[in-house]
Amino acid sequence: MSSFDRRTLLLSFGALAGCGFRPAYGPTATGRSLRGRIAYRAPNTQEGFRLRTRLEDRLGRVERGDYLLTVQLEISEVAVVISSSQDINRFNLPGTARWTLTEDGQTTPLASGTAETFTAYSAFGTTVATQEAQSDARDRLAIALADLIVTDLIAAATGLE
Repeated sequence: MSSFDRRTLLLSFGALAGCGFRPAYGPTATGRSLRGRIAYRAPNTQEGFRLRTRLEDRLGRVERGDYLLTVQLEISEVAVVISSSQDINRFNLPGTARWTLTEDGQTTPLASGTAETFTAYSAFGTTVATQEAQSDARDRLAIALADLIVTDLIAAATGLE
């Protein structure tokens, strides 16, 4: 026997609406209102390119938008597994993206924040395999940072409407 009660479910949605809950991707939601309105400025690196590409996938591509999102990336590499023969077998790539959203032509930030995460790769195998693993890890890191920035932007954009 199921304990599912449709009335309880509907009442709980009503309570969420009463406390200001709004879906992020609904027809009139914040996530949708930012789409196609933001131009991006990121470092001219492989990671910066991947970050811009992911932001464009999530928020739309424009040459000149109502807003400008400026991102600064910091990525380091930390050896985390060293074998008894002193070979490094695994690296962590911690990354930080500091972002600022401004209106086009303005310098006063409307919103800003910091996104932090990490990824890792294995250094086992050939030199080519290790270089490919490192490149892939850097791409994954840039994508993860872009996704965190989009989440922060959607949360911050409620005050921009």
